[in-house]
Amino acid sequence: MADVPSRNQEVGPDFDAPQVVEIPVASVRVEGGLGRRRDRRGHLELQRSIERFGVLTPITVRPATDGSGDYYLVKGQGRTLACRVLGLTTIPAVILAPDVTSNEKVQQFLVENVARLRMSPVDRALLISRARATGEETAEVARRFGVSAQTVRRLEAQLRDASSGEVELLRSGRVPLSTHAIVSKCVSPRDREAVLHLIERYGTSSQDLRYLLDAVGWECLPDSDERILLLRWLLREWHSEAGSAREDRLLRLAARFPTTLPSLESED
Repeated sequence: MADVPSRNQEVGPDFDAPQVVEIPVASVRVEGGLGRRRDRRGHLELQRSIERFGVLTPITVRPATDGSGDYYLVKGQGRTLACRVLGLTTIPAVILAPDVTSNEKVQQFLVENVARLRMSPVDRALLISRARATGEETAEVARRFGVSAQTVRRLEAQLRDASSGEVELLRSGRVPLSTHAIVSKCVSPRDREAVLHLIERYGTSSQDLRYLLDAVGWECLPDSDERILLLRWLLREWHSEAGSAREDRLLRLAARFPTTLPSLESED
């Protein structure tokens, strides 16, 4: 989870919005234990989602009053249990003051704004995509996150088939969302992670990537292993020409464009 500012927007006079921090999973106390009957299928899906994306929606806790440093769980039993099952050590949490759990203003904030708590753009995009994947209507997702319905549909399409490796590249900041958006449109799901690693390796910007794909007519080429080999050659050669104008770099690439696959495979 990306670092989150300790303060957020105010929701009323004399009230600071709760903050999101990472807390130890072991420090979360669930009154009555974690034995509440759960939908097994639904909880397995939640575990898979957390294993793939991490915890995108923070749980809500309040400090224990015994000085132990633990927290009482207010909301998020399923997420807490899933983290324990998966062996995760920390979980993002909204920490309330010990005496405000019944405060209507706080509860209203949590209902309307927990999805808008400041988080990285990638986590926000993943949460939007997951909301659609679980059946929430586009209009409701757009309202809850304060974005357009078009943005919801775009992120849903972009991240629908993202692998755990793709998500890790995005969340680590090694590949930006803008670059992933281009790749998700042009590359089959089976090849995306490999292509993203190539882009990371050569430090190719989203603008340069789009320029190269358009220049070689990428979308008209057969979707095959050969196409990935060609992209590897393009990115490597493009990187070797760094510092020149795009048009000049492209002309030099065209002059030495490979004509046989063995030449592509033999170069690294």
